[in-house]
Amino acid sequence: MKAFKAIIALTFRNAVRSHIFQLLLILLLLCVTVIPVSVSVGKTDDLIRVSLLYSLWTVSIILTLSSLWLGCYIMSHDIDSYQIHMVVTKPVSRITLWLGKWVGINLINFILLLLSGLVIYSVVMIRYNNAGKENILADRELARTNSQIEKERIRSQVLVGRRSYMPKARDPEKAADFATQRRVAELRKEGKQPTDAEILKMRNELRDQIDKLPIEVPAGSGYRWVFEDLPEELNNVALTLRYRPYLGKIATEDQRESNIQWAVYVPHKGQDGSYGLYPTAVTNGAELHFTGVFHEKTLPKNIINDKGMVLVETFNFDRAGGKHYYQTADGPKLLIPVCSFEMNYLRALLVMMMQLMLLSGLACAFGAFLTMPTAVFMVASYLLFGALAMTLTDSSFFVSSVWDHAGQFLAQALLLVVIPLQRFDVTDLLSGGDLIEFSFIGELFVNYFLLRGVPLFIFGIWLYCRRELGAAVRK
Repeated sequence: MKAFKAIIALTFRNAVRSHIFQLLLILLLLCVTVIPVSVSVGKTDDLIRVSLLYSLWTVSIILTLSSLWLGCYIMSHDIDSYQIHMVVTKPVSRITLWLGKWVGINLINFILLLLSGLVIYSVVMIRYNNAGKENILADRELARTNSQIEKERIRSQVLVGRRSYMPKARDPEKAADFATQRRVAELRKEGKQPTDAEILKMRNELRDQIDKLPIEVPAGSGYRWVFEDLPEELNNVALTLRYRPYLGKIATEDQRESNIQWAVYVPHKGQDGSYGLYPTAVTNGAELHFTGVFHEKTLPKNIINDKGMVLVETFNFDRAGGKHYYQTADGPKLLIPVCSFEMNYLRALLVMMMQLMLLSGLACAFGAFLTMPTAVFMVASYLLFGALAMTLTDSSFFVSSVWDHAGQFLAQALLLVVIPLQRFDVTDLLSGGDLIEFSFIGELFVNYFLLRGVPLFIFGIWLYCRRELGAAVRK
């Protein structure tokens, strides 16, 4: 144990002496303080989202690159510079050497991540405490009231951990029939007359891709979503509905204001004991919504029926006759507050630290038996394959040809052995007030750290133990 602690201390001391620690610390502090100030947005909640999203993402990128470089450098440099020869002559196993260096690198990462996280949290709290004070008002009491209202809104929408409930998935057969009818009607308006074979082919393609197709709501019509298996105790909680409508096309550009109305179906028990559902408007008439961005509405209480279902309906009242689109990933979804922002923030830092431990382990594993340039190339290639496989298997990736299906099959097989770093990115969840579930953290730990990372660690240690140190000759 003394040797293990000595190796950890030596690894940390060498990083400090080489000014790597100081350089990374200064770079991280500059990023987490300059980025939120340099980005100009309007509302306080947007400023807080920027502070969380971009600052944490930048910290993750910098520490990811430094972990990759440090792991490969420390393991390969000790061998190439003959420093390891003086250590292995002592009664210290190479497994202890490898683990000590890995823990030393992660100790550096932990301190840097903790300091960066504290600075980001301080920036967020400063912006939160100044919420509603942007405009100087003559009436101090009114200014205090506006500030309190703004703080409550930020605490309920951004600085919170909310669990998400998604609506019931569409039936592929019914949805394909409905989408095919729409497509055929549009083609006939254009003067085209598709044959029965073409219609059947179109329907089969739509059925296979139904989860990736957005929901269309033409002007003057509506669409209903059903949420199932909701706990009855949520009837006493104010549920929040989050959604993002698009107008005309799924794109952020060329969006404008459009009239949208939402309604929920409130259960009501009749005199005979039977339940009925009565539509209740969430808003007073159709409201103007700027499309292409997220919106939230607070729903009334007691809207969950005896079967644990909630029915929500939207109506398109666009004056220009534009069609609304809703992507599956964008909702609508129900949000329920579960924990505080501070607890959710700690969960995000935990996921980031797990990612750094995994990356440093991969770097140490490859650096233990390869030269530094080769080790960096191998780790970067491994991670690149993971990112590519994750992109090809994403639900938004439209598959149309045989080669697309073959590529997706190959990507899914590749995901069984590679590690996609996108899975560890929780900045979107944190900045949106979404809960980072412990089940999600456990899934990351088991699937990627234990089942894929640890075998590579063991393989690298085994090659490290078998490596002939005398073969490392300085040229």
